[in-house]
Amino acid sequence: MAVVTGPVLSIGARGKIAKSIVFATWRGVKYARQYVVPANPKTVAQLAVRTTFAAIDATYKRLLALSQAPWEAAAVGMPFVARNKLISVNLPLLRGQADKSAFVASPGVGGGLPAVSLAAAATASAGELTLTASFPTAPLGWTMTGITAQALENVAPNIAPVGTVFEQSDLPGAYPVTLAGLTSGQAYVVSIWPVWVRSDGKTVYGPSLSAVATPL
Repeated sequence: MAVVTGPVLSIGARGKIAKSIVFATWRGVKYARQYVVPANPKTVAQLAVRTTFAAIDATYKRLLALSQAPWEAAAVGMPFVARNKLISVNLPLLRGQADKSAFVASPGVGGGLPAVSLAAAATASAGELTLTASFPTAPLGWTMTGITAQALENVAPNIAPVGTVFEQSDLPGAYPVTLAGLTSGQAYVVSIWPVWVRSDGKTVYGPSLSAVATPL
């Protein structure tokens, strides 16, 4: 793909020329590429990639604001949107796997530090998981303003979630905490990540740390 300025002696161009060159615009960037006839491969491996891609895309659409926040931050000023970033990070990790235990809930943005440890376990009550975690000491001038917890059904990567992805925000020092309302007997990938304010006042996000647990 070639980025162009003033294509074909104009300020803009779209479409193809003699089935040779295609002009288009993507996120405000004008480009030209060779014309090719679209292929539609359907090998087992290629179909697995497609279904996993679709399931990850569906997962992003079910995330609430807290879970979307680090991906939105990662896309600021970049030539992609938050959903694309989540897919690009998770597709290589989940493709060909048996479950979603490798799912990344936060990519880490702005140098935010991750949690030090995380453990998740079922409580005596049905549909509940207790999360125990520890966090690093804030760097000089930094403040940890919150911690986000997320619970995603741990199913095959090519299966999209059927309900809302659980999420919860807590203040630093609140752990252990309990996630309630989960499906009894369903395994979940539970992820947490700290939210920081750096010494320059910018909000940044730590990479997620995950564990797998099944509520009673």
